[in-house]
Amino acid sequence: MKLPRLGVVLLGTIARDLGWEVKIYVEDIAEIDWREPLTADLVGISTITSTAPRAYAIAEALSEYGRPVVMGGPHVTFLADEALAHCPLVVRGEGEKAFPLLLDAVARGESYDAVPNLSWRDAEGTIRHNPLTGAVDDLDSLPFPDFGLIVGWTQVKSFGSVPIIPIQSSRGCPFGCRFCSVIGMFGRKMRFRSVDNMLAELERYKDLKPYIFFYDDNFTADRARARELVSKAKLERNLFSAWSAQVRSDAARDDELLALMQATNCSNVYIGFESVNPEALVEMNKRQTVDDMVRAVNRFREVGVDVHGMFVFGFDSDTPAALDSTIRFAVDSGILTTQFLILTPLPGTPLFDDLSREGRIAISDYSLYDGQHVVFTPKNMSPWRLQWAQIKGHARFYSRWRTMKYMASGYLTKSAVYLYARRMHKEWRGANDIYLKALKLAERARRVQISFDFRTDLGEIARQVRAAAAALSLSPASAPA
Repeated sequence: MKLPRLGVVLLGTIARDLGWEVKIYVEDIAEIDWREPLTADLVGISTITSTAPRAYAIAEALSEYGRPVVMGGPHVTFLADEALAHCPLVVRGEGEKAFPLLLDAVARGESYDAVPNLSWRDAEGTIRHNPLTGAVDDLDSLPFPDFGLIVGWTQVKSFGSVPIIPIQSSRGCPFGCRFCSVIGMFGRKMRFRSVDNMLAELERYKDLKPYIFFYDDNFTADRARARELVSKAKLERNLFSAWSAQVRSDAARDDELLALMQATNCSNVYIGFESVNPEALVEMNKRQTVDDMVRAVNRFREVGVDVHGMFVFGFDSDTPAALDSTIRFAVDSGILTTQFLILTPLPGTPLFDDLSREGRIAISDYSLYDGQHVVFTPKNMSPWRLQWAQIKGHARFYSRWRTMKYMASGYLTKSAVYLYARRMHKEWRGANDIYLKALKLAERARRVQISFDFRTDLGEIARQVRAAAAALSLSPASAPA
């Protein structure tokens, strides 16, 4: 399921409404037609950490062709100076206030002094960081994202023919997990769109009877509002066929909400359980217990809502035995699907600051910062042991036996999900063969006390693998002049 991030679509919609001709490329949806950015008045590139190398390569190539490039997104928000080595302009944080002012400055050929949130180089080459403006308090003031601006966009289909529409109804998070950059990007204060504003956006898709996926980091942060929204949207107006969202385990404490989920065809929820190691839960500042997880899974299953559980491996208090316990919990808990992710020090998080200060970040290749690769030195196990725990977890959860059980029970959709997960896991191991062999080599070298610098040697191997992979795909430098 390849859905676009909403930020770039929202900014594109704002620019379109101001009279600019806008085209948006999402490489997972359509290849870039290089004739477009090479003739654009301004090219905007949004990136998270794992896509930063690709984003930087595109920015450098377009800059060489004389195109003005501005970058935005979480990664460059926290590492603006780094990004300015690859492009001339960076918008930090939320861009809805800054981007229209930047467009106006570009159109008029004026100075960037008055553009808030902007990092840039002046005529003398000095890096300037303009002051940050306040976040958008009134989310209702923003336009509805126009997905039609995405080149090659057609409604993403779920199983069958139901289109999936992504919608975001809030920003911010009051919790503050140490490995998460949401607070750094959007703040602790929760900001909500009004129910009426949400209903107006959903009304646009009424004829499609879509499947709605709420992009909120915690859709049920205000449970009364969530109840009102789904009740009015589904029970009163029937604006969608089904829905899903990211929630915390505490949502399962609300009996009225659970009843509404059942009545409005909430098919599944995505919950970050993270770990069953109590010490790790405290370490990450998760503010939930194992009992909370068990209760949540049971309550959601009682009302027919499937649970996708997400777990994170690699905290300092984690041991191989603790990771095995988390895997067993996932397999036995009754959740339908899972992801075992490896702790990743993303810029803008307390985790990144701590590991940087301790000199434990081992790999600087951002393309590996995707939650699937070990990029730091764990405390209580080797990098290979941590990576193997993730591999073993997926293999056990999506085992052939569990897949066959769903098939024998006639659950064809669930069987298809398991078959898909098994195929993706196999493909990932094949694509990362050299990386995995390097981890094993480091492990064997450690056991026989042969010198192998995880920080240097593995990082160089990873860099070579990524460079070879990038050479096989179209790069901006190969675009027509």
